[in-house]
Amino acid sequence: MSFELADAVLPLPHAVRAELRREWTRLAAAGSWLTGPERVAVAREARAARTFGDGDTGLPVLLGEAAQSVSAAAHLITRDWVADLQARGMAVDQYVEVVGVVSRLAAVDSYVRGVGSTEEPLPEPGSGEPTGRRNEQVRWRSAFVPTDPEDGARFALSSVPAEEEARDQLHSQLYLSTEQMADLAYQDVLSRAQMELLAARVSLLNDCFY
Repeated sequence: MSFELADAVLPLPHAVRAELRREWTRLAAAGSWLTGPERVAVAREARAARTFGDGDTGLPVLLGEAAQSVSAAAHLITRDWVADLQARGMAVDQYVEVVGVVSRLAAVDSYVRGVGSTEEPLPEPGSGEPTGRRNEQVRWRSAFVPTDPEDGARFALSSVPAEEEARDQLHSQLYLSTEQMADLAYQDVLSRAQMELLAARVSLLNDCFY
């Protein structure tokens, strides 16, 4: 069973462990535009990029490039770079799915390291074909990708509903749900003010701004 994390020095809430396991199930399955093997290979490439290690040589060039950049050089991504990926043959919805997979992997791996454990081995990929499901309401505005109903971090993955839904589910366990975010007096183990101070510091260290 995944995410036993026997070497963790901090306890894992049951709901968090269950969500980490769901994320591994999602990662291994065919997505909207990528197969299960492609999604796991993207995750492997993303992990390798953090340490300049060997990635997945069987991954198509554009998927590998996107996985590496989103994982290890997100602060260098520009509108022109994303447009160039599209010009060379990568569908924008494929790129959005890569962003979803890599960003959730980063969240999972950071959490696991944070509780004192080692990164969980990637799951074995499943079979099946991508669903091709997309949000037909998205529009090009000022963001690097089309969004619905507007631009902003909250809607960055909105062209691929499965990725947006997966982000929200993981987000609600590792941080706050959308409803809880609206409650500035929300209190858990940390107060809302303490959460935001920690989040702001992590964002600063990671050059994560929006």
